[in-house]
Amino acid sequence: MAFPVPSHLPQRATPQDVTSRVLSTMDEATNKSLTASLAKSWLEELDATIQSTKERIHDRIHADLPQFERQLQTSISVQRRLRTLSTEVDSLNHTLHDSESGLVPSLVKTLTAHSTLAQKATNARIKHEALSHLLQCRKAFSSLDTLVHDGDLPEAVKSCARVEQLLNDAPRALVQSEVYLDFKRKFNATKARAEEQLSDAYSRCVLVSPHELTIAQSVQVRQSERTLSLSEILSSSSPASLDNHLNTLRRDITVHYIDVILTQPMSVVEHGFKLTCFPSPPNEEIIGSRIDNLSQTLQFLYVHLFTHLPETKRTAFLQSLCKPVVSSVLNNILISNIPSSFARLPSFLKLVTDTVAFEKTCVIGLLGNDSADCPIKDWADGVGGHYERQRRVHILENSRTKILDPDNFSNSFLSEVEVVQTTSEPEVVAVQEEVVEDAWSLDEDNSSASVIVNDDGWGFEEDAGSPKKSEDGWGFDDEADGDGSDKVDDGWGFDDTVEESAEPTADVSPTKLETNGHEPEPESDDAWGLDDEATAEEAPLEGETNWDDPWGERISAPVDSAGSPPAPSIKSPPKVATRLEKLANKGKKGLNESSPMNSPSIATPFSPNVSSSPAISSPSFNTKAALSSHTSKPSAASKLPDKRPPDLSFSSPKETFLVSSRMKDIVALVQETLREGRELSDSRLLSTLESSSSSGTILYQTAASILDLYRALYPVVFSGILQSIEGPIRFSNNCLYLGAEVETIGKDLHLSNVEAIKGRLGECEKAFKLLGESWYGDAIEKQRQLVDNILTEGTQGFVSTSDQDRYDECENAMNQVLQEIRRVSQKWKDLLTKSKYYTALGSVTDAVLCRVLQDVLALGDIPELESHRSSELCRILLALEGLFNEDPEKPSFVVAYVPSWLKFSYLSELLEASLADITYLFEEGALVDFEVEELARLVRALFADTALRASTINKILSGHPSPS
Repeated sequence: MAFPVPSHLPQRATPQDVTSRVLSTMDEATNKSLTASLAKSWLEELDATIQSTKERIHDRIHADLPQFERQLQTSISVQRRLRTLSTEVDSLNHTLHDSESGLVPSLVKTLTAHSTLAQKATNARIKHEALSHLLQCRKAFSSLDTLVHDGDLPEAVKSCARVEQLLNDAPRALVQSEVYLDFKRKFNATKARAEEQLSDAYSRCVLVSPHELTIAQSVQVRQSERTLSLSEILSSSSPASLDNHLNTLRRDITVHYIDVILTQPMSVVEHGFKLTCFPSPPNEEIIGSRIDNLSQTLQFLYVHLFTHLPETKRTAFLQSLCKPVVSSVLNNILISNIPSSFARLPSFLKLVTDTVAFEKTCVIGLLGNDSADCPIKDWADGVGGHYERQRRVHILENSRTKILDPDNFSNSFLSEVEVVQTTSEPEVVAVQEEVVEDAWSLDEDNSSASVIVNDDGWGFEEDAGSPKKSEDGWGFDDEADGDGSDKVDDGWGFDDTVEESAEPTADVSPTKLETNGHEPEPESDDAWGLDDEATAEEAPLEGETNWDDPWGERISAPVDSAGSPPAPSIKSPPKVATRLEKLANKGKKGLNESSPMNSPSIATPFSPNVSSSPAISSPSFNTKAALSSHTSKPSAASKLPDKRPPDLSFSSPKETFLVSSRMKDIVALVQETLREGRELSDSRLLSTLESSSSSGTILYQTAASILDLYRALYPVVFSGILQSIEGPIRFSNNCLYLGAEVETIGKDLHLSNVEAIKGRLGECEKAFKLLGESWYGDAIEKQRQLVDNILTEGTQGFVSTSDQDRYDECENAMNQVLQEIRRVSQKWKDLLTKSKYYTALGSVTDAVLCRVLQDVLALGDIPELESHRSSELCRILLALEGLFNEDPEKPSFVVAYVPSWLKFSYLSELLEASLADITYLFEEGALVDFEVEELARLVRALFADTALRASTINKILSGHPSPS
C-alpha cells in the first residue's frame, strides 16, 4: 500500500490520458475493493480507448489522403537513395585501406623509408661536429698541461680560460657524453693544480707572522725552473683566490701589526724586503712612537706589496684598510690614552696632533681614503669634550665606588654649625621696677609699681636708685645680686639664679570642700613634686642611666620625676588650691608677660642650622629654681639694688652634629672636579684644536652630577639602614652637611663662565637641604606614629582602668612608650645638634602627651578609682622631663620643646583636684591651654551632677577670663 500523502503537501494533478487515469484508479484500489468485475472494467476501458484511437488515426488519414500518399512515396525514395550511398562508401573505403592495393598503406611505407635515411644523415653530422670539437679541446688541454708542467703559470691561466671557453661551447650532444665528462674532470684537476701552484708561490712571496713581515718580489715555481714575479702571481690568481688571499692579508695586518703596534711598545726595523717588530721596554716608550711605527709599516706595505696588486683590486683593498687603521688609532691611541689628570693633557694634545698628521699622510695619502671623511680629525676637533666626558666617567665611577662602600659608623666626625638666632638685632630692653607681691597677690597688698622705660634704643637706665628688671636681647638672665631679691626675666620667664625667701603661711583649720572623692593630702609647697632645698639627689628611674654627652658638657643623672606628686591639700577656705595655685604660679610670668600656660613657640623646628628655640641656644636655664621661685614671696621693692644690663655680645653660638667621613671625600671630589674644570678653562690648551670656548663646562656639570649620584644611590642601596632609628638621621645629617658645603663652594665660584654650574650647585644645595629636612621630619613622624600606635593599642582610650588587668595593660603601654622615647633619645643624641635633638625629642614626646590628653579628655565618666589610676598613669610620663635636663642642679627646659607639657602636667593634677581647685585655676587664667569644652567635659566626667558642678560648668563655658 502506498504511503499516504499528507494533506498539507501539494497534490498531483488529475491525469488527462486514459492510461494514466486507469493506472491512478488501479493505484487507489485496495485489497477489499479489488474484484474481478473491477479488473474487467479496466480492460474494457482500455480496449475501448485503443479502438477509439485507431478510429481517429483512420479518420485523419482519409481526411487528407492525397497528402498522405505523397509523403509515403517520398519516404520510400529516401530509403532507396540511402541504400545506394552506403554501397558507394563501402567501395571507396576498400580502395583506400586495402592492405595490398590500398593508397594509405603504400604512402606510409614510402615515408618510413625517407625518415630512416634522414636520421642516419643527422647522426653522421652530429658525430662529426662532436669529434671535431673534441679534437680542439684535446689540443688546447695538451698545451695547458704542458704549461702547467713547465711552471708557466701566467700562460697556463690564459690557456685555462681558452679551454674553459671550449668546454662551455661544446655541442649539446657532447655535453652528456662520458668522454666529455672525463675530459672536464681532467681539466678541473689541471686548473686546480695551477691555482695551487700560484697560491703556493704567493704564500712564499708574502709571509706575515706576528713579529716579521716578508714580501719577496719573485719566487721559483716548485718542480720547475720558471721564476714568477709578485705582480705576475697576483695578476694570474683567480678572482676568488685573490679575494681570499687579500682577506687573509687584511686580517693578518690588522691583528698582527696595526693592533699590536698601537697597543704594545714595539720597535720596528726594516731590512730590504723584511720588516721586523721587537718588543720594547714599556717604561721607556713614548706613545707617539706607536704612530711612527704604524706609519713605517704602512709605507713598507705600500711600496713592496700594494703597488703590485691588480688595478681592479687595489683601490678597494686599500680603502678596506682605512676603517681598521682609523678605528685602532682612535680606540688604542686616543681614547684609551685620554689623560686622567690635567697635568698630562699637553702631552696628550701633542699626540692628537701627530695622529691628525698620520691620518693626512697615511690614511688619505697612501690608502686613498676620501679627504672629506676624516674621523681622526673630527675626533681631534672635539678633543676637549672627549677629555671632559672621559674624566666625567672616571670621576663618577670613583664616586659610585666610594658611595657604595659599606657604611662604617665609627668613621665619623663632628661638624659645627652656627645657631642662627630669630632676631638679628637686640630688642629694646624694658627696665621695670619689680612689683612687690606674690605670684597671685593673695597674701599681701600690692605695692605701687612704676614702669621706667629708657628712651634709648637699648633700654639702659642711668638712674642707679631705681630697681629694674632687665631683659637682654637673647633672653638669658644675668646673675642676681647678693640678696637675690632682684628678678631678671629671661626669654622664657625662668630665672637662672633666685634666692628663695621664706613664705609665711597662716595657720588655719582645714575645711571640708567638695572634691572628687579624694582624701586631702598634706600640702606640698612644690606643685611639681620637686624639693628645691633637698641636698641629696633623687635616685634615677630604673633603666635610666647617665648617658654620655656628645656635646662635651657635664652631664649628671637626670632628675627622677616619675614619682607621683602628693595630692592637693586644702587647709582653709581663704587659701583654696594652695598646691595647684603654685602649679599655676610656675607659668605666671611668661615671656613678655604672656599667658602663664601658653607654651613658647618653636621656631623652624626642622632646620639644621637654626636653633629650634630662639631664646635658648643651649638649654641651661634653671626651670626648677624658676618654678620654686614663684611659690615664694619676693622681698620689698625698696631692697632691690640697681640692676644694669650687661654688655651685649652677638657672637653666634655653635652646635655640632655627627657626619660620616665619607662626606668629606665626596666634597673633596666635587672641589677637585671644579678645580680641574677651572684649570682647563683657564689654560686655553684646546684653543688650537677646537673653536668652542666652553672648555670645562662638562667638568663643572660633573661636580653637580657627583652630588646627584649620591642622592640617587644611597637611599636605594642602603634602604635597610634607613629603616633603623638612627639611619634616617645619619642620612639627613650627611645631606645637610653636603648642602652647607655646596653652598660654600658655590659662593667661592666667581668666574664669569660658571653661572650655569652655580645654578646647578644651587639646585643641589636646595635638594640636599630639602632631602635632609625631609628625612629628619620623616624620622620624627615615624617615631611619633610608633608611640601613638603603642598607646592606641595598649591603652584603648584609658577605658575601664578600674579593672586591674586593664590598668596593667595601660601601665605596660605607658612604660613601653617611656622606654621607646628613651631609646630614641639615646640613638639621636649622639647624632643631632642640641636644638634639633631637643626639637625632635620634644615632637615625639608631644605626640605621646597629645594622645593621652585626647583619650583622657574624651572619657565620658571617670569614677574615683579610675581618676586615681589615670593620674598615676599620667605621672609615668613625667619621667620624660629628665631627658630635657643637662644639669641636675638646674631645672629642665621641657616646656620650651614640648608644647603640651604644661597642659599635660595640669591634667594629672586635675584628675585628683576638687571643684574649688579647678574653679580657682580657671578664674586665675591658669587653664588657658584647655578649651572650655574640654574643661566642661572633664568636670562632668569627674564629679557627680550637683548644683556646684553645674555652676562650675556654666562658669567654664562662659569663656576664659580676660587677662588683666
